[in-house]
Amino acid sequence: MSRFSFRTKGGKQSGKEPAKPQNAPPVPDAGSPAAAPKKFAFLRSRPKPAASAGLGTVQPDLVAEMNAEADWRIGQKKPNILPGCNTEHLLQDQWQTRDRANNFYNKQVLDFLAPKMQEFIKRQEFLFIASADRNGECDCTSKFGNPGFIRVLSDKYLIYPEYRGNGVFANTGNMLENPHVSLLMIDFTRDTIGLHVNGKVRVVANDELLEYQDKLPQDVIAEIHQEGKKCPERWVMVEVEEAYIQCSKHIPLMKKQDKKIDWGTDNVVAKGGDYFELMNIPLYKRIGGDKAMEAATDIFYRKVLQDELVGRFFEDVDMERQRLKQKSFLTMAFGGPYQYSGLDLREGHKRLIEKYGLSDQHFNRVCEIFKETVTELNIPPDQIEEMMSILESTRDAVLNR
Repeated sequence: MSRFSFRTKGGKQSGKEPAKPQNAPPVPDAGSPAAAPKKFAFLRSRPKPAASAGLGTVQPDLVAEMNAEADWRIGQKKPNILPGCNTEHLLQDQWQTRDRANNFYNKQVLDFLAPKMQEFIKRQEFLFIASADRNGECDCTSKFGNPGFIRVLSDKYLIYPEYRGNGVFANTGNMLENPHVSLLMIDFTRDTIGLHVNGKVRVVANDELLEYQDKLPQDVIAEIHQEGKKCPERWVMVEVEEAYIQCSKHIPLMKKQDKKIDWGTDNVVAKGGDYFELMNIPLYKRIGGDKAMEAATDIFYRKVLQDELVGRFFEDVDMERQRLKQKSFLTMAFGGPYQYSGLDLREGHKRLIEKYGLSDQHFNRVCEIFKETVTELNIPPDQIEEMMSILESTRDAVLNR
């Protein structure tokens, strides 16, 4: 919240748009007319803080009490020019830090960038960005560039480029659902000081930004016109709502070393490869374990039951028991803890062979459905082939050969 804005009922600042409902239409694409500057059509209300272990000695009932108190204060529509949320202020009272907090607010927090802050930003080579989607799911990422890659447009706006990355867009996706972000820049090599900047964000395409080139620094225009991997894919503009210091006392002083950087490279070694050795962890664990198996079983089971060729094999069976078998079967294919023995497979399919004539044709169809399922779950092709090999190894046991 901006230091010089007022809170009203619902936790939003006066003049802001209402909370976006959960069933709201899809957010606009970055650069679309619906996402034009100054409209910010994708604003949402901030979720209420929940009780968590992170609150230390504060118990859940106390958190509920503080939330009720905060709601009451909001309901009274009393103006509040302090930065932060109501519960933040209540915690200051609870832990008797109000004087210390007010001293910090009054001496260190602005709703714009002071001249020294602007100079500091222009020297930085990296920043951390925290964001959350409309449901409060969080992401924190880092951005790197040469000194000055973060441009200060005015005391209320800054902008930085988005270069080619891993293609996930977790942070950008959050921004389009919920434009509130928090930036942190730290100088480890000279002054050992940091700067927090909180505000509203907008994702801007290169072509859209060029429409305002008469208002932009020339180095921004020049960077947009660069060719190859050095050209930004898009830009992120931040409207400053809070700016304050990250104190120096615990920041280590580091010495900068030379390192050759190939901006935008897809070279696996240059990107760090499998540094944390995740490929040694079974796929079952990497994709979410038992919860992922539940989702996979739902998709797989639905496809099997609706299939004209193999659906009849599941008639007149205990559906819940069969579902557990399917889950165990998928767990095995994903490299999980459950492993079928050849005897299990033979006994489990013997009746189907005798009564329905289970054959290679049916086995092949189940394998096809399995492949459709894991493809729908976005499992990488090389890992799908590995799972298909595991399934193929069970063919003779399933068909009692």
